[in-house]
Amino acid sequence: MNYDKIVQDVIEENKVYPIDMLGIGDASGEYTYLNNLKDTFVRTIRDVDNIFTGDKSSINILEIGSFLGATSISLKILGFNVSALDIPEFYQSSSLRALYERNGIPFNGLNLRNSKLPYESNSFDAVIICEVIEHLSFNPLPVLQEINRVLKNGGYIYIGMPNQASLVNRVNLLFGISIHNPIEDFFKQLDRNCNLIVGLHWREYTLNETIQLVQKMGFDTVTKYFFFPKGQFKSNTLKAILKKIVFSYPPFRRSYVVIGKKVSVPTYDFWLTDANS
Repeated sequence: MNYDKIVQDVIEENKVYPIDMLGIGDASGEYTYLNNLKDTFVRTIRDVDNIFTGDKSSINILEIGSFLGATSISLKILGFNVSALDIPEFYQSSSLRALYERNGIPFNGLNLRNSKLPYESNSFDAVIICEVIEHLSFNPLPVLQEINRVLKNGGYIYIGMPNQASLVNRVNLLFGISIHNPIEDFFKQLDRNCNLIVGLHWREYTLNETIQLVQKMGFDTVTKYFFFPKGQFKSNTLKAILKKIVFSYPPFRRSYVVIGKKVSVPTYDFWLTDANS
């Protein structure tokens, strides 16, 4: 299966039908963003496609944080039954809703804070939540509990996120440099003319922390690995060669994947207030 071509074709649709979600003239920036993350989209659809065999049309998948649709649409092309969800501010974009409608994907808008997912319990075979949890400025446990609820018994949670213990972060801390967004980004997030509405990483996690999260929320870890985009290695320059050497040690890589399988239903009675969530 040529996953690379599937994803690239989906990205090119964004060029033919520009989105510009927030109406600030950033369609070209969105196209660049998709190309920069292409390897992660390919990784995700390959991993998910390899989990399931047989008739894909009977497999229900939800992507939380579907953004510009690269993963959701690619999985739809592979034959899966896909639903997508993102924040209300993105859902308000008529061009984004049109993208999902053209591709036959139900699309919803929801703020995950103190919200129930708009889906029936035990209705999905897999939930994908990539590059999302680190953007949450609130406690993620209720979100994981909701994901558990909408998953069928034996269903999968697929998490992809930055590695807090990456080499870049370690070196930055060694020199007294913060591993978090610069303060200037706080102002950009509140600027209506910037496409940084959810761009801040409020809390990154190590691989072991993410494993602990999913295991305490009713999942067995079935897959875990560190990831580095192959596009970073295309050049034969000295810099690229050094990267190959350094990142041959997996824990130094910039991101990772954790796949969990639902084995139980958590019974926590979370006390949610404006202060602790």
